Amino acid sequence: MPDAFAFARAPRDRLNAGGSLVVISPHLDDAVFSCGSLLARRPGSTVVTVFTGVPEDASVLTQWDRDCGFTSAGQAMQERMEENRRALAALRAEDRALGLLDCQYLECPDAAMPQLTEALLSTLQDLSPDAVALPLGLFHGDHIRVSDAALLIWETWPQMAWFLYEDAPYRAQPGAVQQRLVQLHARGLVLTPANFLGDPAAKAEAIAAYPTQIKGFNGLLGDLAGPERYWRLSSGEEGA
Repeated sequence: MPDAFAFARAPRDRLNAGGSLVVISPHLDDAVFSCGSLLARRPGSTVVTVFTGVPEDASVLTQWDRDCGFTSAGQAMQERMEENRRALAALRAEDRALGLLDCQYLECPDAAMPQLTEALLSTLQDLSPDAVALPLGLFHGDHIRVSDAALLIWETWPQMAWFLYEDAPYRAQPGAVQQRLVQLHARGLVLTPANFLGDPAAKAEAIAAYPTQIKGFNGLLGDLAGPERYWRLSSGEEGA
């Protein structure tokens, strides 16, 4: 099964053009914010977005939705889905929505971990990709839960090529990446940098499709223009 990435040991690493790719996105922007250049180089890839559900009371208004200019959760999710559709179309990527509720709409987000893991497993089994890119799991509780759920699946499906991407813009927080790498190392995971030459122009066009999220972050998105960074995932036993 071909790897999706060329390893960083080579002086000019590039993505391998062969094979199908799935990018797991916690929210309706994370895949493009963190992996837009990768998706631009790999047309036909599938973005699996986890938290796309509308709460039972669609009129509820959280602080984040208010900051993004919405008047209700129902309006927020409807407009965000449309933004995501436009962004992925610009990158020629396919969309798969899992319909789970993100943490701002839940009293106990951790209680939904079994459902999250099962939904991801079922979707990956259905898509059967050659490679998967999942969030490193930085800062935001939803990102950490999605990363941990995907890592549980990796433990039973290591023969596929798995990569972790650095969650933008949260990776810009001092020490965030290093702290997460230490946590994963303590769990016996080996992460090897896997770099590539991206397509920043196509990514910038796709990012512009998310005006409400740009408003919510209030201009704190300078990190999105930086190079994307990926880590090849393996266990300590491999190659021993």
